[in-house]
Amino acid sequence: MPTSKERINITVDQDLHDLLRHLADKRHLALAAYAKDLIKKALELEEDRYFSAIADERLSKQSSEVSVGHEAAWG
Repeated sequence: MPTSKERINITVDQDLHDLLRHLADKRHLALAAYAKDLIKKALELEEDRYFSAIADERLSKQSSEVSVGHEAAWG
C-alpha cells in the first residue's frame, strides 16, 4: 500500500551508518524511525536557538525601552 508520507534519501558513510544502526538496535527501533527521531530533535534544537537569539536581542534592548512587568500585564 502506498504511503502519503514524503521520503528523503540520504547517503552516509559506513561509520555513521554503523553508529545509527547500533543506537537504533539498542532502543529497539527501526533505523529509519531512529533517524527520523534524531532529525526531529535537531529541528527542535534549531528552533530553540532561533527563539533564544530573538529573546536575547529583546532583553538587550529592554534596558532602553519601557517594559511592562508580568503582574501589570497578566495581574
